[in-house]
Amino acid sequence: MGVRKRGEEVKGKKNKDKPCNIYIIAEGCTEKIYLKHYDNRKKGIFVIPLETDHTDAVGIVKYAKEFIDRNDVDIELGDRCYCVFDSDPISNPNIKQAIDLVRGYKHKGLECIFSNPCFEIWFVMHFRKPPFGKTAQEIKKLIKSLVKKDIPNYSETTDIFDLILDKRENAIQESIILHREQSKAHGDLFSHECNPYSNVFEFVHYLSEIKKDNSKL
Repeated sequence: MGVRKRGEEVKGKKNKDKPCNIYIIAEGCTEKIYLKHYDNRKKGIFVIPLETDHTDAVGIVKYAKEFIDRNDVDIELGDRCYCVFDSDPISNPNIKQAIDLVRGYKHKGLECIFSNPCFEIWFVMHFRKPPFGKTAQEIKKLIKSLVKKDIPNYSETTDIFDLILDKRENAIQESIILHREQSKAHGDLFSHECNPYSNVFEFVHYLSEIKKDNSKL
């Protein structure tokens, strides 16, 4: 289904000034701190982190489905609800169930940002090719070493968006290459076995397309 541009009349519905709402439901702080930077009110993009007590992928997705059912998520105007979670066998043993739930609600605007072993693998790809088969703790230690020169006291709640912004195109290209390689090696990219992987680049691409559409109005 294509995205209807703001200002287009559909059955008399007034939508010219309606923003594109991008809802974020994430496991941890790192993801929300980073993704909130894609909020661009001038371009009509509202990135809205949602709070939930759920810390597992299945719980987050179920909460997102309930949120969509209770609220006006208008996918024709570009609204989306993103569940953000990692491939953690301990907290997310039922990762396949979570992904299946997302796929079953895509027609209502539900999406997921999935990273293996953790969200920080996306940060790593701003600097270098991602290492294979590492644990979440190893990747977090790696990104800490990569930004140590600029942020000696880096932690998971440190906002590094501005620091790595000029390297984002490199991260996108590395992610695309990784996507192609892992697609050949694994039957399902959204699995514990597909390590490393992250589809943050798809989120970035989607918001870039929304910005382009809004600039034409």
